[in-house]
Amino acid sequence: MSQTIKPTRFAVIGARRGRTFIHSANSLGEKGVTLAAVCDCDLSALEEWKGTPGVKCYSHYEQVLNDPNIDAVCLATPVPLHARQAIAALEAGKHVLSEVTAAYTLDECWDLVAAVRKSGLTYMMAENYCFMEPVLQIQRMAEEGVFGEITYASGSYIHDCRDLFFTEEGELTWRGELRRSLQPASSYPTHSLGPVARWLGINRTDFFKSTSSRASQSASIAHYIKRNQARLPNFSPSDRWLHPDTVTTCINTEKGALIDLRIDWDSARPHQMCRYELQGTKAAFCWPDSPGKSEPLIWIEDRSPTSDTGVAHDWEPLSNYSKEFGHPLWRSFGDEAQKAGHGGGDFFVLREFVGAIREERAPLIDVVDAVSWSSITPLSQQSIAQGNASVAIPRFDQARP
Repeated sequence: MSQTIKPTRFAVIGARRGRTFIHSANSLGEKGVTLAAVCDCDLSALEEWKGTPGVKCYSHYEQVLNDPNIDAVCLATPVPLHARQAIAALEAGKHVLSEVTAAYTLDECWDLVAAVRKSGLTYMMAENYCFMEPVLQIQRMAEEGVFGEITYASGSYIHDCRDLFFTEEGELTWRGELRRSLQPASSYPTHSLGPVARWLGINRTDFFKSTSSRASQSASIAHYIKRNQARLPNFSPSDRWLHPDTVTTCINTEKGALIDLRIDWDSARPHQMCRYELQGTKAAFCWPDSPGKSEPLIWIEDRSPTSDTGVAHDWEPLSNYSKEFGHPLWRSFGDEAQKAGHGGGDFFVLREFVGAIREERAPLIDVVDAVSWSSITPLSQQSIAQGNASVAIPRFDQARP
């Protein structure tokens, strides 16, 4: 007689952004995943969920934490709230799937690691970029030695979010408050860093060692305010906004690889969801733009066009190697994943989270990964404040200093 799997009953915290979790649960098509509650302090955001069978609507996070019928929370709240909300959920006996980033200070990073270890519960950061099809294919190729010894990787998150800094009434949103008040830092690093860290085996076969950052001036927001002055009468182009347009960060690993990151919230250019490179002694990878806009490219020594001495000639489409190196997850669940957002990543995030709970194992992106990647924000802030100095990156798998 087969054993009935108890459904994982989860609550989404943050109704608007949390739709990605809800839609992914529907795409999973599994009876073992149940949306039990939606929570948002904005009552208007709950309207579409009222009357949905089996779904409770809460306006206060404490109501979710006190509900014994909820097994897990999916945090889709403003970034600065993630760490403390995750810790509160773990202390209340609930598993946590947190949107990115996991934490904004080093103290939050260490406190989150301690809370997960103390609770014995599942914590995962929902870095959906790590599960996109080309990202997982490159991960498999790196793990199977196609790239040889990896020496360099880069990732960029370039997204003009200026419309998201202001409400329709012309007031600041939480993103706008953060953009105005946050000291220069690599403030949203995990989309660009997560896939790269997975390719390099960070926290497994290699570790971050040190980092340094540099910042541009802040100019694009002033230009935006000037252009939209009529609907933003409470703001002036001469206002001082602390966060810069662009921050670049270099990370050295213990094995000697170099990682190059660029974070840009508001420069005037189309959104580039995916800009990645990976360089090894035997292969190179380049993904210059968003899915559907440009083809990820690969060059492999003696398989792609190569001179007699081993010098690279021409790129090939990565898809030329999909049959050989396509990732098992996409081979098994690709059709279902395509129904979800972020290049199918949203589907695999929730599937992995629920699987880790059921199987009582660590998820693919565990708390050490989450805080290692997220720590680049406070560390880059420290580097810039110290004149672009190199600062050490803590080992979060070890004891707190």
